[in-house]
Amino acid sequence: MNRRPIWIAGAIAVAVLIAGALLWHPEAGPPVVPSAAVPAPAPQDAAGLPPLIPEGQEFPKSDISINQYFERFGGNAVMDVNTKKIREDVVAKLSEELVGKQVTWDGYVRRVEDAPSGRVTLVLDLKAQQTGLDTAMIRFSGSWRDVLHTYREGDRVRVVAIYDKIVSVFPSLRGISIEEIPADK
Repeated sequence: MNRRPIWIAGAIAVAVLIAGALLWHPEAGPPVVPSAAVPAPAPQDAAGLPPLIPEGQEFPKSDISINQYFERFGGNAVMDVNTKKIREDVVAKLSEELVGKQVTWDGYVRRVEDAPSGRVTLVLDLKAQQTGLDTAMIRFSGSWRDVLHTYREGDRVRVVAIYDKIVSVFPSLRGISIEEIPADK
């Protein structure tokens, strides 16, 4: 007589009983034992992603305004019309002068978009109701979602952000803060 099948049947019956008890009493479960070997998680934003700007990190500042930026690096100044590629000399200038630097730009909200990553993007235009290429993409952590969604198209805002790179012909920045500029200023 082979006892193995009886043992397996018994183990399956016990597992089914335990699973049923856990379903019947969902608060029951295996005890959680904290482990000293597990490192503390890195700070995260509301979406559970690492912060775009590590707390306490300082960045050199640039006093280039959004107007000056688009005069120097906007549209045809950055794009080679024949090859449809960003000019290498412009990329070099941007890397030298702006990448990793903090800027303060005043502009107009075109829209706010939630990204699948949990982050939020503010599309900032140089001029109100424009349709041209003078637009910046500013990514904020998910913790800014509610604040950013209070702004409407055409609202004039001041954004403090870190310049990251140029994507297509648009500057991409990491947002630090945003505030509305009153209409009388």
